Amino acid sequence: MFRPLIRHYAHPEVIGLENLAGQRPPLILAANHSSHMDTPLILNSLPKELRRKTVVAAASDYFFSSRWRGFFVSVALGAVPMDRQATSKQTMDVVGQLLADEWCLILYPEGSRTLDGRLYRGKTGIARLALSAGAPIVPVGVTGTYQSMPAGRAWPVPGHAQVRFGKPLRFDRYRLGVADQLVLRAITDQVMYEIMMLSGQVYIDEYVTRAKVRQSRAEADSEADADTEADAEPGGEAGPALPGGTDEAPGAMSGQDTS
Repeated sequence: MFRPLIRHYAHPEVIGLENLAGQRPPLILAANHSSHMDTPLILNSLPKELRRKTVVAAASDYFFSSRWRGFFVSVALGAVPMDRQATSKQTMDVVGQLLADEWCLILYPEGSRTLDGRLYRGKTGIARLALSAGAPIVPVGVTGTYQSMPAGRAWPVPGHAQVRFGKPLRFDRYRLGVADQLVLRAITDQVMYEIMMLSGQVYIDEYVTRAKVRQSRAEADSEADADTEADAEPGGEAGPALPGGTDEAPGAMSGQDTS
């Protein structure tokens, strides 16, 4: 149902379909996440035999907070709810069962849309799923959707999008019994590297959720600075003067993430 819209607004180009030739479910399609356009774009780029057996993990706090929105994404995109704030056992069991039942699963390891078009650190849940299900991970690089419909924009502007499918990554050499956090991180970082090479994005070794918190704090500090400057104008209460005739911005360091 999204195909006419995708063609009109994205004019998509698909590269790397030869890497999907002969592949059968279960597969994990791991992509960078820039826009709400990413999922329908990836789905419509898949060969028909894989598209019919593909579901997408969607943020439960956003897409399933409304009954009608949840119904729509479930029917239109085959979405299943996933808790992006924590790796809940129930969520992992649901998506793990889908892979066991030989479905393909679209996952966004970053966990949320990019702030600025850059690629952020991946979460290790994707590695745990791949090991427990014995499923290959196909890295996917999506470009053009950030320019067309970034977070905060309600409707896309016409542009050119590209979907690149990489070669499947197999991790049969690892076993879940020895999958400590270092192994899970190494697998996830390898997947993110392949996505970076396909998408051409700059990589930032920080979780996008943490970057968003830091940005919100910085914006709050900026508003506080503006309020202080307004109070210091004639008729207001001036802050303590510093050498050089400047006022120190209250809370200027409070937005810095030192963790």
